[in-house]
Amino acid sequence: MSSLASRVLFIGLDGGTQTVLRPIFERGWMPNLAGFWRRAASGALRSTEPMVTPVAWTSFSTGCTPLVHGIHDFNYLEALDGTIRDHHAGTVRVPTLWEIVSELGGSVVSLGLPLTYPAPRFRGLCVAGADAPDRAHAFAQCPEFEAMLRAEVPDYTHKLVWKRRAATADEARREADRCCAIFRAQAEAAERADRLVDWTTLMVHFHNLDSLQHRMWPYFDVDETGLREPGLNEAVERCMRALDDGIGRLLELASARDAAIVVASDHGFGPCRSLVNMNGMLRAAGLQRSHVYGTRLRYRAIRLAERFRRWRALRQPGGTTPAKARPVDGQISCDWKRTVAFAPYGQLCGNIFLNPDAVQGAEAERAATELVELLADARDPETGDRLFADVFAAAERFGVDPAEHAMPDIFALSADGYQAQAKWSERHRNTLLRPDHELPATHWAEGVVAIDGPGVVPGARIAAELHDLAPTTLALLGCDAPRHMEGRVLHEAFAVSSPVDGGLAPSAPMDGDPCLDVVGSSADFV
Repeated sequence: MSSLASRVLFIGLDGGTQTVLRPIFERGWMPNLAGFWRRAASGALRSTEPMVTPVAWTSFSTGCTPLVHGIHDFNYLEALDGTIRDHHAGTVRVPTLWEIVSELGGSVVSLGLPLTYPAPRFRGLCVAGADAPDRAHAFAQCPEFEAMLRAEVPDYTHKLVWKRRAATADEARREADRCCAIFRAQAEAAERADRLVDWTTLMVHFHNLDSLQHRMWPYFDVDETGLREPGLNEAVERCMRALDDGIGRLLELASARDAAIVVASDHGFGPCRSLVNMNGMLRAAGLQRSHVYGTRLRYRAIRLAERFRRWRALRQPGGTTPAKARPVDGQISCDWKRTVAFAPYGQLCGNIFLNPDAVQGAEAERAATELVELLADARDPETGDRLFADVFAAAERFGVDPAEHAMPDIFALSADGYQAQAKWSERHRNTLLRPDHELPATHWAEGVVAIDGPGVVPGARIAAELHDLAPTTLALLGCDAPRHMEGRVLHEAFAVSSPVDGGLAPSAPMDGDPCLDVVGSSADFV
């Protein structure tokens, strides 16, 4: 690395994949991003296991694998009271890149990144992502910035569109209008933040790319599942062009600030051949027993009570959705005396727990071994393809007590093209595999990364994992990575290897309030 960067700008393409980007570059839909790719070092970026949004972006921001940072899904099972809870920024077990940069004297802007609610303690400005319960909570660290955007960039939102597959051209047009406005507003918000914060790192996360691909994949027309329908293909094209407009503004901002640029996705994308019924598979194997009809009333009553609790909280003045601590009994209907294994939550991964009331000790170990063998051999009867890329017992793979790490006893990682799910429609209760018209695409393991900055070799090929990006960023800034980071510096991207590659931990935690490090007219933010 011949010289160092003073700033790094990150563009997060949620679900970005070469399957889409390559043909779109050729069609001329995204000239700004295509031009960046030509002058960058780029390549494949392997997602986490499992390839789930909060897991992946946390590996990106911590430089660690899930075992170390502690996030394994959107949810976790609290062993003390048997409730299912949501992961959040406070459950991340190691410092993030943003906190490390701040402790080293820099300032951070983070816009829309998952698992930044509640805002981590760092110097700068943080707007949370779609996992924040509402706008007020998303902007809790910077309410003045929220007021500014409400007045000047009213289309900015941390929430997602494309909640369903558009059925008509008119519906696609309406959703595309919203999506395009949000993409452009995110770039405008970054420009406003740039005027307020003398940033060292600036992150903009484009989450709606993920939801657009989930719902409208066929209308990208990039593989054998492609469709041509008037109005629908045009809606997708408009969204991608608007995304490129926003990216172009960010690239201009980076150029004006002489910043290095990292573009990365958290996972890839591809067709969803089938959903996989995890609890149905356990029932079919005789490892889970359902309630008889009379006792299912308790399960339904618990679910109804939970919904009423949330509705009542929202009805209160200034009310927000209460913190979720959902009883397992309200998520899955089991006869616990006769149930060996259950999957209480999860998408894209079978998160399987053994029931300690039914099996313990050596018997539990045998059950885990049998489950791993059963699921590892599970195949799609139509194609013969494996449903799971990997299946393993956490205790055996990691050498830890899964309960102490808030992780399942067994992980069944979805293979590309399949989406394992705990939640399943009662109407299809006994169906183990089924395609979903509303979800034509899902996460695949291989994402993308491209880096441009001091010493970067244009056209250099990178083969990276998500947890490599944090130590590489610190190397770009001339800083050693903390010893807890497991990723490597991506030396192959640079003409000269970085002189720093792991070593010293960050300086002592900062004193005082982690307020904005402001410039220009932002004195009111202090």
